[in-house]
Amino acid sequence: IIGGHIGLPTLLLFSMFSKTAQRDLTFLNFCFTWIFSSITFSVGLYRLGPASLVGDASLPFIHSDQECLNQAALVSGAQVMTDTAMCALIVQLWFDFRATIHGPRSPRQIRWTKATLLAAPYVALLAFSLPALGVPGRIPGDQLIFYCTFNNIAFLISQYMVLLAILIVTLIFDGKLTVTGLLP
Repeated sequence: IIGGHIGLPTLLLFSMFSKTAQRDLTFLNFCFTWIFSSITFSVGLYRLGPASLVGDASLPFIHSDQECLNQAALVSGAQVMTDTAMCALIVQLWFDFRATIHGPRSPRQIRWTKATLLAAPYVALLAFSLPALGVPGRIPGDQLIFYCTFNNIAFLISQYMVLLAILIVTLIFDGKLTVTGLLP
């Protein structure tokens, strides 16, 4: 809670309004997606108020079916969104390092790449949140304490396969970034 509701928003605000430190948009986007994810997972806390933070088990945690469905869909999409934002940040760093060695790309290529890297996390969010609205098999929030999610195995396997693919791409670019940074 502290990281996603206080720390990252503070970092994001300082990064956006700092006159001396300029941050890349993919970094700001990365921070924003994690803030969004943190809020998505914490909707139940907002519903219960400050007393829920002390772990009072007697507090009722009741979602309507629609609230539970909406939160479960956002939770499913947020997981893929944050992983995609991390991958986009690593790919952007790789492009930046590559430009120092091979020279800058054309402005058109830079704009297209930047737009793609900024949009990809939100495309991933929609790609999993919208179909999730029709997935049967939700676990209600009262069983998971703070949030609702899905227990539909087919949906979870497809989500985890996409997350694994994003992880592999991230690791490949991270490896390239490491090699690029080490070689003269």
